[in-house]
Amino acid sequence: MASGDVVGIISQIIPPQSSFATPDFVVGGSTPVEEFPVYDFPADSSVYLDFICTLQGYGGGGLTITPPWSASATAGGSNQVRWEAAIRRIADDAEDVNTAHTYDFNGVSDSPPSAIGEISYPTITFTDGVDMDSLADGEAFVLRVYRDHDHADDAMSGDAELWAYNLVIAET
Repeated sequence: MASGDVVGIISQIIPPQSSFATPDFVVGGSTPVEEFPVYDFPADSSVYLDFICTLQGYGGGGLTITPPWSASATAGGSNQVRWEAAIRRIADDAEDVNTAHTYDFNGVSDSPPSAIGEISYPTITFTDGVDMDSLADGEAFVLRVYRDHDHADDAMSGDAELWAYNLVIAET
């Protein structure tokens, strides 16, 4: 596949058993009113969201994760949000999902959109190999995403709303 092609297929979005992002809706302005499903990541605690995925059509060049998000209360300015993502490979007959796994996160700091209700599309990059848990084409994996509220760059008050159903996993 070519650079930029979508290669990650999300089969399910699952909150972890604890410290999870809460489901919510962004309400549209049309008649009848739309409701856009999001997950809330607060400014005062680190919460997570897991995506169960499969890598399909991957050619080996690394991955980019694009977690689209909006701000619940603060628009524009320099008060950034720090998004982190990690990959857990579920290799054939090699990964015991019942044992603990250490997630190694890559991240990006992103300024909120210029207005409430707008969406930002930051990119988190993974290089091929151990940076993405040596994930290979055709394998299942867990993509774990969180807001690192303790990071020096994360200073936005209010919830960061992840548009989880629009998250994209592409080849670099």
